[in-house]
Amino acid sequence: MRMQEDVWSVSSLLSFLKDTVEGASGTCKVVGEVGGCKQPGSGHIYFTLKDTEAQLSCVLYRFRAGAFAAHLKEGMLVQLTGTPTVWEGRGSLQFIVSHVKEAGIGSLQQLFEALKQKLQAEGLFDKERKRKLPSYPQSVGLVTSATGAVIQDMRHRLEQRAPWIRAYLLPVPVQGKGAELKLADALHRWSEPEKNGLPPVDYIIIARGGGSQEDLNCFNQEVLARAIAACSVPVVSAVGHETDFTIADFVADLRAPTPTAAIELTTPDGAALRASLEENESRLKHAMRRGLEKARLQLRVLESGALRHPLDLLAPHIQRVDVLQEELISSTKRRLTLASHELDLYRSRISVPRLLATAVGARERLDAVKQKVMMQLNIALNRRRSALDLLEQRLIAVSPHHALQRGFALVYSEEGALIKRAADVTARLRIQFTDASIDALTLNDAKKQSTSS
Repeated sequence: MRMQEDVWSVSSLLSFLKDTVEGASGTCKVVGEVGGCKQPGSGHIYFTLKDTEAQLSCVLYRFRAGAFAAHLKEGMLVQLTGTPTVWEGRGSLQFIVSHVKEAGIGSLQQLFEALKQKLQAEGLFDKERKRKLPSYPQSVGLVTSATGAVIQDMRHRLEQRAPWIRAYLLPVPVQGKGAELKLADALHRWSEPEKNGLPPVDYIIIARGGGSQEDLNCFNQEVLARAIAACSVPVVSAVGHETDFTIADFVADLRAPTPTAAIELTTPDGAALRASLEENESRLKHAMRRGLEKARLQLRVLESGALRHPLDLLAPHIQRVDVLQEELISSTKRRLTLASHELDLYRSRISVPRLLATAVGARERLDAVKQKVMMQLNIALNRRRSALDLLEQRLIAVSPHHALQRGFALVYSEEGALIKRAADVTARLRIQFTDASIDALTLNDAKKQSTSS
């Protein structure tokens, strides 16, 4: 509350400013570009509306968001209807949105689309120019911020999957004015590592966490796109979240949805690789043992002098071939006999009498179904006829002509209108009976005619 004439409490001053802003502006319309669009679990949509010189915090409440939430995206140019106010909780100016109308594409989005079309026409996005990453890399260069969770997450994931790979960090800013120049310079330097005092790497990952379109704007600059295309080693772009797409993603040799996903996509799984190596080692040892045992056996035979002719080595194998041949002939005969029995069984099943019996049975079932359907149709038809007769009787009962047949008559005025009340009676009348109609005069009109004559 206000303590003295010129001394305010924070809450009273903000309340005064809120009333002043709302009273002075009222409901108004404003045009700008959408940025920093967020929708938390409450369902409200918070975003900024901006132009080249300023930005305004806006909120679209859940009960109004349903009609506009699906269309409200970063980079859109919109016309908002709403009320400016002061949010006392944070002491900030805020625009409460009541209606959203799309007005076109925002300036950042326009620049993005224009650069995308230009570079695509030059072939920088073509799959043919994309380089294949090594299957078993030994080193990787990380171009990202030295602070924050991104670099820690990437290092942790790399230690889990492939701890033998050496990772080198070249720290650079990943947002703000001039960040694209720092990123491009880092790629140029690693294209000639020895010249710039850097260790050679098998590939490079440029990475950054999620953010608004403004935060990711440095990755949509031409200077960085051309640096990626000119880099001497493959470049992986891992910028933002899975739904974020930048110019760097299109130019890079590989696009990863997140920074940690970049590690997973470019490194072998160490645990699986270790298991495969251990299995191969076991097979190799087993094969070597069998080879050594065979060689020892052959050596003992030669040393004993029991082998008098080279063809004696083939004798056991020739005998084994004879046994296998006999087994093959016997197995083939058994299979042929079984197939012959199955063929006879199939022939008996498809005999003409059996087919005729099957056809007769099918015809009888069809006739039974037909008879049942006809019976149901007749029942339904009789029900409809009974209902129709009942409706006809009701219609006749309420018909005016039916009333005439019972001795009633219809009285019409000289204009031909049906008279329902005494007040509607005119001098001349027309009375309708069941067989004919007559014209009549009221008693007063008849007396007048009699007097005049």
